[in-house]
Amino acid sequence: MCYNDSRIIISGPALASVLFYRKKENLSTMNRPRLLKPCLALLLAAATLLAAATPARAATYYPTFQPQSRGVWLENTDTDQLIFEQNANEPMEAGYLAKLMTALMTVEYMEENGLDLDEETVALKLYIQNLVYGSANLGGILQGEEVTIRGLLYSMLLQSANEATLMLGDYVGDGSLGHFADLMNKRAAELGCTGTTFADPAGFHDDDPSQNSWTTPRDMAVIFRRVMENETLRTILQTRNYDIGPTNRHDSLNQFNYTNALMSTASEFYYAPTDGAFISVVSGQDAGIVVMASTGGYSYLLVLLESPGGATLADTRTTLYNEAKDLLQWAFDSFAVRTVMEKGQIMEEVPVKYSFTTDHMPLATAETYMALMPNSMDLTSVQYKFDLPEAIAAPVEKGLEVGRLHLILADEEIGSVSLMTTDTIEASQPLIWLAWLEASVHTFWFKFCVLFVISFILLYSSLLVQIKRRKQRQGKYSRYNARRSQERYL
Repeated sequence: MCYNDSRIIISGPALASVLFYRKKENLSTMNRPRLLKPCLALLLAAATLLAAATPARAATYYPTFQPQSRGVWLENTDTDQLIFEQNANEPMEAGYLAKLMTALMTVEYMEENGLDLDEETVALKLYIQNLVYGSANLGGILQGEEVTIRGLLYSMLLQSANEATLMLGDYVGDGSLGHFADLMNKRAAELGCTGTTFADPAGFHDDDPSQNSWTTPRDMAVIFRRVMENETLRTILQTRNYDIGPTNRHDSLNQFNYTNALMSTASEFYYAPTDGAFISVVSGQDAGIVVMASTGGYSYLLVLLESPGGATLADTRTTLYNEAKDLLQWAFDSFAVRTVMEKGQIMEEVPVKYSFTTDHMPLATAETYMALMPNSMDLTSVQYKFDLPEAIAAPVEKGLEVGRLHLILADEEIGSVSLMTTDTIEASQPLIWLAWLEASVHTFWFKFCVLFVISFILLYSSLLVQIKRRKQRQGKYSRYNARRSQERYL
């Protein structure tokens, strides 16, 4: 039996030996940097086995430099922990990053309809050729040229080819790019994107803001993560070059990955941990990039939006790639999985009712809690918030979960662990009877019965008094009649 009363108990480094509680919320001073579970390969497995602990998203940390991009989202994908964000929910122009949604929708459409990426072909229509005429981002596809869906995906994601992108939008959208844009927005909403609106499959820029595609750093992270979870698209983004020929117009049609210099060993921007990336750099626009990288058992996803453009496109790319590398390296260098709470650690006591042997039960953590946090953070900065019943009632079994310990860092909960009893306590039957009697006194039916008995006694007493008085009156009348009779006789 438990009597619920949420309490917070102050705790500190000497918590195991000094325990005291209060009925209202108070925060303790012990350590624990941010949230969530392990990323390091071995620690990840260990944490999965050891922790039924509950992670929660904590406040973000701050890099040692100020990012130039207006929008930033950096998260650890092993734990879903947000490491740093900047204007994460503000709409910004998506640019060519919209092509990631086009790629995702195309693959999902083919899978849902049981279609083969290598058998389905699409021919470049004249209206699409006219739309992309003069564009710098092309895959070399000619009017009437038939290309497989897989070939178009490679062309779009390796060379950011606009004609390939519109061909896929036309194919999935049943011949209508506008309809496909509607499907893109519907799918974005299904993924939980709340600040995203696509105007076309490619993310073309227009002087009229209402005609542009918009997204947020958070939304683009959701989309890119789904893209990287798809094996086909992940493989494409990790490819350096691909020949989509032969076709009915070309014997060979090579597509080279210029959207991801981070994975090119020949590039000055090469970054070995990169698992996949896509860039949006267009003349006259702020740039954007999405990157997923992993090393040493840790994985991160980075989104940069509205990175300031340079004097040339080359300058813009330099700024964008360097900022992406700096942020990712900061995360890899600064964070590690650390043990915040050991299993079996005595953290608090709770009062025990109905037992002669003890009046308090020590409570211990039921699991080990591990979290990704800065290497430099002192493990005495985490605060503890206890959610416990006012008391527990014997009998109590050892290992019974009776509450939770919430871990607080920077005024935000980073996780929680269960608190369990450390011993078995037998109940005292006389105390249980007394408690039952005490509890019964306050019930409605007990009060009703008492009132009924009292009322019955009062009514019965009143009735006896009335009967007695009646007999007395009858006795007086009988004596009076007897005297009258005697007088008449005389």
